[in-house]
Parts: sequence; structure tokens; C-alpha cells
Amino acid sequence: MRWFVLLVLGIASLAQASEARACSCMKLTPAEGLSSSNVVFSGEVTQIEKNEATRFGGLEVTLRVKEVWKGAPAEEIKVHTAGNSAACGYPFTVGTTYLVYALNDEADPMRVSLCSRTAPIENAKEDLDFLGKPSNRFDSGTRQKSKESKGGCNAVPGSTEGSGAAWIAVMLAGAALQFRRRRHSKD
Repeated sequence: MRWFVLLVLGIASLAQASEARACSCMKLTPAEGLSSSNVVFSGEVTQIEKNEATRFGGLEVTLRVKEVWKGAPAEEIKVHTAGNSAACGYPFTVGTTYLVYALNDEADPMRVSLCSRTAPIENAKEDLDFLGKPSNRFDSGTRQKSKESKGGCNAVPGSTEGSGAAWIAVMLAGAALQFRRRRHSKD
């Protein structure tokens, strides 16, 4: 009977662990971050709300753009991110300025994740040094175009983790085998 209790506890912990697993990312260099993003800009978060624009849910974050290194310039950009860090959602805060690396695909345009090099602007010195002069600046509501710009874009697929279902199946098979052995040893 003890093995049954252990089995139930093991399955319960695996089921909860599969829900709580963390986002897993490959660390990118500034060059890889630039080449794997469709849009790179700095901007201040002005609003965060539930994402109703795409079927993936999560959050829609509105940013007032300050500088653009890659992508079409716009004074305001809305990006999407997952609703929590376990799903690789980026933890934006209203009023904070970020250097943002966003992907643009048909299913979820302007997607930002923990796996990008997105960071608060004060933590992005290495990236800003690499990026150099922005191609566009928005100062006091006016757009200014720079002569320099770096570019290139190749999307890098995200990594995903397997589910805990395989572990549950292994645990059940082990428990059944143990039960059979004990049953046959009593005979």
C-alpha cells in the first residue's frame, strides 16, 4: 500500500512540475539578436492590457518609440508577449524604457519573449554599443532619420520542452510492474 501512496504523490508532483516548468532559451549575442529580429527599437511602455488582437492571448504592450535600429519607424508600437515568464513572456513595466527585439510572423505580429535580447535600456549597454547610431529617432513627436543602419533578418525558432506525460506513463508502468511482482511473490 505504501508504494501506491508514493505513486500517487509522484504523479501529482510531476503533473504540477510540468505546469510550472520555466522558459528555456539559448543566450543570443547582440548580433544574433539583431539578425533574428524583424524590429529593434527603444521605447517607453505606456500601457499593458490583455491581448485580444491574436488567438494566442497573453499581453499587448504599447510603447512610445524613441529610437529605431531595424524595421519601419512608427511613433507607437504594440507588441505581444505571453502572460507569464514560464511561457517566456517578457515582464514589461509601465513607465520603463526598453530596448526591444521583436519577431513579426503571420500568427502573432510583433512578438517579444524572454528569449530575445529585450532589456531595460539601462541594462542594454552592450547592445546599444553594438547597434550604433539608430536609423530613426522620435524626439518631441518629430521623426529624424539617421544615415546609418544595420540589418538582416532570419527568424530563429524558439525551443520547447517536452511534457510530463511521458514521466507519468513511466511511473504507472513501474508501479504496475511492482504490483505484479509483489502479487506473484505472495503466491
